[in-house]
Amino acid sequence: MLNPNSNSVRISNREYDRYCKQLILENIGIEGQKRLKQSKVLIIGAGGLGCPVMLYLVTSGIGYIGILDKDIIELANLNRQILYTIKEINKYKIVAAKNKLKKLNDNCKIIKHLYNLNHDNGFEIICYYDIIIDTTDNFKTRYIIDEICYKLHKIHIYGAIDNFEGHIGIFNYKNGIRYRDLYPIEYKLKYQNCNDNGVIGTTAGYIGVLQATEAIKIILGLGKIHHNSIYICSLLNMNIQEKRIYSRNEKMHKSKKYHNLFKDFNIISKSNLTNLSNKLLILDIRRKKEFQEKHIQKSINIPLIRFKINKTMQFITECSKEKNIIIYCNTMNRSIIAHNYLKQYQIKSYIIRAIHNIKDDKYKFFQ
Repeated sequence: MLNPNSNSVRISNREYDRYCKQLILENIGIEGQKRLKQSKVLIIGAGGLGCPVMLYLVTSGIGYIGILDKDIIELANLNRQILYTIKEINKYKIVAAKNKLKKLNDNCKIIKHLYNLNHDNGFEIICYYDIIIDTTDNFKTRYIIDEICYKLHKIHIYGAIDNFEGHIGIFNYKNGIRYRDLYPIEYKLKYQNCNDNGVIGTTAGYIGVLQATEAIKIILGLGKIHHNSIYICSLLNMNIQEKRIYSRNEKMHKSKKYHNLFKDFNIISKSNLTNLSNKLLILDIRRKKEFQEKHIQKSINIPLIRFKINKTMQFITECSKEKNIIIYCNTMNRSIIAHNYLKQYQIKSYIIRAIHNIKDDKYKFFQ
């Protein structure tokens, strides 16, 4: 929830009449409408996504809306950029947008930023607003938005469209993911925008409405904010898929956790086998065909699937009383499964690091 203290905000009689249908909603009411009026939202990009976002935020009663764009209106924009008309071709989008939006709601303060976003002007502009809505079609700009929002701790609502599909995500919300967690590498693309891709107007409208809705939910503290996932919306089959995204810190933690996992196992290299003594039982747990193609000298083949047979475990148990049990496979996953299975029988074992890429002429270890 943004702006929890709304005591200083006043709702006029005219505003009561305008917003009466949403004021009667239990989750909004007078206090919710005051929070909307207090809020400052910046929309970066006045195109296909930006138009529905602007329309629905203005009509919902957001008090301050900034629009950042420097493009002019073209005929090819009109199939999806629903704020504009033929008469406004060759005019700046944000000039035409402000004129229309003020006619819809003159209580809303519209702030024009007639710029292309860059690192020089971005910090000064973005720091003023509570929520930043990315409605651009420019990959370079998205990384600038991401960097500035991350450094300023600004909530960043992302949207993208292509054909009949759209993406939406919430970044920098309650220590959640950021755009760079979704696309960590800033690819050197030949074309830095989506203008060459086809898109139908309803896709832009659908994703834009979702972006506006998420902004309203965050301001009012309503519902579930899906801030660690990207939602992929297909309009052709009315399907929405959730893709879980992990932050860079989470990925590092998982990597460290995975690394620490191996501390629980006795992993050795071929050169360290001699330190264990000559009494070794090397269990090659691969399939019979793999074993026949190439295997370690003096090893025996007991495929992992045979570990569940009582006679197999009786044999390994007896051997373990006098010999060190060595597990070999060309994948660590199977070796760990075998190790854990033997552990249930109180059998200590060692895992040989996978060495299936070593050439026979370098180490006379395989036969």
